[in-house]
Amino acid sequence: AAAAEEKGAAKKKATANGVKGSADENVVEEDPGREAREYVNPTPKGELKSMDAPMQRAYQPHEVEASWNDWWEASGYYKGNSSPDDKRPKFSICLPPPNVTGSLHIGHALTVAVQDLLSRWHRMRGFNVLWIPGTDHAGIATQVVVEKKLAKEHKLSRHDIGREEFLKKVFEYKDQFHARITTQLRRLGCSLDWSREVFTMDEMRAASVNAA
Repeated sequence: AAAAEEKGAAKKKATANGVKGSADENVVEEDPGREAREYVNPTPKGELKSMDAPMQRAYQPHEVEASWNDWWEASGYYKGNSSPDDKRPKFSICLPPPNVTGSLHIGHALTVAVQDLLSRWHRMRGFNVLWIPGTDHAGIATQVVVEKKLAKEHKLSRHDIGREEFLKKVFEYKDQFHARITTQLRRLGCSLDWSREVFTMDEMRAASVNAA
């Protein structure tokens, strides 16, 4: 009876710790994402990946997908051609700019998957393709998020620190999540023309709004 109780307790403990299998099997499932996070890509950024290594028996996405997007981007495959001498039929599409209030989610992934499919398909058909990336400042939403963050971390309001300091905090937040968003888009393999990336509050867009 004591042995059965001990085995039951061990099984409960194993389940609570995220371990699959019975206690006597002593099977411990490792963090499934650890291998991918610790993977060191041997290919220098932007260079063509070597295909000399033998193919692994199991699909390892972090190894298989590494380097390809960097090489495609560095090779200029994603760039649209603005030259009037380029007589190819044109296909242009704009990425609905994600808000810089957080990370991309499954809805964004679905949208960009469809847009990427259309862009790549038109390239394969010989079109001059331009897919324009960008992010949205999401003014009120971003302000609310930063105000909550300021109150939680420093017990301060935007009125306490003043307009200029608050704007500085907002743009620090924007830079942090902008970098995360563009990294996610690149990890997804989105064939965007990054040389034309825009932000809804950058100098050119702001000038357009003021002129209007």
